[in-house]
Amino acid sequence: MKRSTTLAGAGAIAFGVLTVVGFLGGTPGGNYDESTVADYISGGHFPMVIATGYLAIVGVVGLICLLAYLRELIGADQGRQMGANIVWGIGLASAASFAVGWGLVTGIAVAAAEGGSPASVPHPVTYQLSDTSVNVLFGSGGIFLGLACIALMLSTRGQLPGWLRWVTLVAGVLALAAPFYFPAFAIPLWAALFGVWLIAAGGRRPPAIGQASGS
Repeated sequence: MKRSTTLAGAGAIAFGVLTVVGFLGGTPGGNYDESTVADYISGGHFPMVIATGYLAIVGVVGLICLLAYLRELIGADQGRQMGANIVWGIGLASAASFAVGWGLVTGIAVAAAEGGSPASVPHPVTYQLSDTSVNVLFGSGGIFLGLACIALMLSTRGQLPGWLRWVTLVAGVLALAAPFYFPAFAIPLWAALFGVWLIAAGGRRPPAIGQASGS
């Protein structure tokens, strides 16, 4: 149990940290800025875009490790298998959206590097492609993860500390608004916090509600 908890915790932290790292590649989004778009598709910036994109995709693997652990944790209690599968299924849809989103984001830079000047498009078009790809990340990925967090909160009474469940609920609600960019900060923060708690807890869990009231 301790080994799987540590793996899940490390995966959660990796997802939180590497999601932030992914955006260090300078992905254009939000308000249009000509210089940001030009830098993003410049040849000198290409290695940075690819490196940060790859790391972000590795972070998605960390999210899947966390989801697999949560599925086992919730499903270990009789009668909660449905909740476990719902959290797993919605979370996996989120992970897939994040992975596809990062692939699209880095694909813009790859197309610019491989196509060269014959394949160049106006910067506003590049911005549109990039902003659309980011919306796959925070639109599909963020909203699905928000729904998974809400389902997680509802499914883990007696299995996770109360404060962590409420933090998860708040993060889930904020993640639903992730396409507006600012609330998206809740996603990596929640993942990192959850991961730190898992590692610190070392596989321990609070007693079930019935056990606690009977002691």
